[in-house]
Amino acid sequence: MSRFLAPIHTWLFNKIKIQEDLEKNIILALEEKYGKEVKYITAAAEEEFGAPLEDKPIEELIDTSNIHGWLQSKITAAETREAVILTKTFEKHGKDAIDLVLSIHSKMGEFYGKDAASKYELDTAPEIFNALNNYILEGMPCDNVNSVTLNEDDKLQWATSRCLHKGYWEAVNGDIDAFYSFRAEFVKQFVQNANSSFTYSVSKPEDDTTIVLLHEIKRI
Repeated sequence: MSRFLAPIHTWLFNKIKIQEDLEKNIILALEEKYGKEVKYITAAAEEEFGAPLEDKPIEELIDTSNIHGWLQSKITAAETREAVILTKTFEKHGKDAIDLVLSIHSKMGEFYGKDAASKYELDTAPEIFNALNNYILEGMPCDNVNSVTLNEDDKLQWATSRCLHKGYWEAVNGDIDAFYSFRAEFVKQFVQNANSSFTYSVSKPEDDTTIVLLHEIKRI
């Protein structure tokens, strides 16, 4: 493994930081509503799976002797912490907590959609799709779980061929459908706030077992 950082490593590091920012905002909302019990759940999750990254540049944190392994370990930690914190909270508070977490994903999707609009040219569906992938965590770049099936200025469709998140949720007896409902809301709000002329939809194919999800960004 190279000891030198490449732009793709910083790109992935920044996506992990965004995932942890989402996690932080979810925890704050849950703590405000349910109190110390969420603090205990969070502390236990961090003890078992590792704490979020320190607020330092990648150069000061990463293990340059194992760049790929270090980044993968941080993805695993972030996704597993989220799965266990949410699963344990949902077990006690049910739909009330689920609705609260969904609302945070909506707000954060809006926030990051506006952030993308301030940084990038987002006049076409492909441009919005490319910007989206600077924000959502979908494994390592080499995992290649998403493939574009239609690429036009007014419409872009892509397929997710396998779920990288299911294992994290199943490991803590969580519901992966909850994750995907949150992700869908985040992406929907991201797209609408990146460019209000476009919308996002997602579905599960009924006749193709090789595809987990089908996504579409299209002009309204």
